[in-house]
Amino acid sequence: MADGRPHGRATSLPIPAPAGRGRLPWPLRLGILLAAALVCALSVVFGVVQPGVADGNSLPWLVGHLAALVAAGLIWWLAPTATPGWVIVGYALAETAYMWAYGVDAGWLWPLLMSISVLPGVALVWLALAFPAGRLRRGFDRRLVITASVYLVTYAIVTLLVTPNHVLDASHERSRYAVLATGDVADVLGRVHAGVMGAFAVVVAGVVLLRWARSSGAARQVAFIMPVAFVLWLVIGVAWSLVRLGGWPEHLSLVVEDLNAFSVVLVPAAYATGLIRMRAIRSRAVDLVQTGRLSETGHDRWDGAVKTVLGDRTARLVWPGSQRTTDRDPRGRAMSSVGDADAPLVYIEHDAALLDNPQLLRSVSASLRIMIDNERLTAELRHSLREVSRSRLRIVQAADEARRRAERDLHDGSQQQLFSVALRLRMASDAARADGQLALADGLETTIDQLASAIKELRELARGLHPALLAEGGLVPAIAELGRRCTVVTKVAVELRERPGQLIEATVYYVVSECLANVTKYSGASSCEVVVSDDPDGGLRVVVADDGVGGADPARGSGLRGLADRVDAVGGTMRVESPVGAGTVVSIHLPG
Repeated sequence: MADGRPHGRATSLPIPAPAGRGRLPWPLRLGILLAAALVCALSVVFGVVQPGVADGNSLPWLVGHLAALVAAGLIWWLAPTATPGWVIVGYALAETAYMWAYGVDAGWLWPLLMSISVLPGVALVWLALAFPAGRLRRGFDRRLVITASVYLVTYAIVTLLVTPNHVLDASHERSRYAVLATGDVADVLGRVHAGVMGAFAVVVAGVVLLRWARSSGAARQVAFIMPVAFVLWLVIGVAWSLVRLGGWPEHLSLVVEDLNAFSVVLVPAAYATGLIRMRAIRSRAVDLVQTGRLSETGHDRWDGAVKTVLGDRTARLVWPGSQRTTDRDPRGRAMSSVGDADAPLVYIEHDAALLDNPQLLRSVSASLRIMIDNERLTAELRHSLREVSRSRLRIVQAADEARRRAERDLHDGSQQQLFSVALRLRMASDAARADGQLALADGLETTIDQLASAIKELRELARGLHPALLAEGGLVPAIAELGRRCTVVTKVAVELRERPGQLIEATVYYVVSECLANVTKYSGASSCEVVVSDDPDGGLRVVVADDGVGGADPARGSGLRGLADRVDAVGGTMRVESPVGAGTVVSIHLPG
């Protein structure tokens, strides 16, 4: 993994189109199914009118064939390939040939139908071995199916040539194709065929069960009920063969006949049921998104969710650039990439059996892509919010520092110069009065009074920018001074264990100042209370309450919105309770 990628070929998992699309249009497929159902129904009607043909067995045969066709329709919709559906349709039609052969009197047709009726078994073998991918992925499976097909076609041709009479109904016209008919050859051939096919079915059943027993939990989840259905079909077929040989009680024979009719649908139904269950398993991929939302650090929780959803306890996520290596046996393992195969977001290492359930893998892949994108976007959003908070804090700090500089400049510069000018004017006024220039002295006195008023206003302005009392004495004297200056009777209580930092201190001062200004201008209150205290949860708590008219709404005024922005900039919270006619309470929590 020197390049950060796991060794071996990875399978890319793009988001697929819905299964079953892009093939024959649904009206055409529905028409094919209805036509096949009609053929099945007619075969039963023609078959049961002949003597010696499973009396009373028509309904199970009809139900079994129609159910098989329903399974084919489901498979056409659910399976990634249409092949299994076509195999089942052909299987059902070939099975009906067995019933047609009894009801057709034309000598040229019934032998052909009897020959065709031996072919359906290979379709069930193919379905059992090809489930759920809809193709034979092992060379042994392909050779097995090809061998069975060649044998069955050969047997059908031979029986056509050597069988002169109908097996169960001598009233049928003699076969026109039996050019090699010699005595009991057909009967012997039929017994040999029954033995060969029985042995073949046992071999296939053994292969299916052995693979299921040796497979992993993930493979068993994919295989699901198919082995059980195939073995059950085999057992019913063996029992039916024994019934045909005779010696069974009549009531048991009828039961086995009915079971044999219903067994037509076992393997097709198992195939369709397996696909339905696989689709239901895909819904568990939603758990991944929920897990991703809960996991804020690391991805171990994601690994556990992937194991659960895939049903594979050996599955794991391998992140590009990771130096983790695996000591697992590479046989039976697969690596699927999430995202672009050239630049994957993550790899899923899993049991190779899960490749037979590509829809599940694609659902997990899509969920992982959502989770990874959410994580990236969440990280970017959190980073942006942190930057915004830092930026707002820097703006508030810069504004407070600018006010402090302005206050110092006004106090140490402009005020001192104005005091110096006032002193000189006072000296000039005294000198003019001593020289008897009373008019000049009075004019200078007037100028001195105006200058004193300007100095007072300038002092108030400087105090408003950043009061020296706050810088020198802290919140206790500064808030008390605000209470004294308020035109509404104000009770002030400041109880702090230690002095907060400059930024928090300035925030408290200006919030209280703005709240008291609002009380004076808008509340119509007769009294007000200011409480500044340590919060039990840490930080500071500030409460400004009045008994005015209430109705204050931060959404309707810029003043309260400005306060809320300032409080939020330093990491605090503000709540306004102002019912109409019941006063206003502004509660603020600030970090210490």
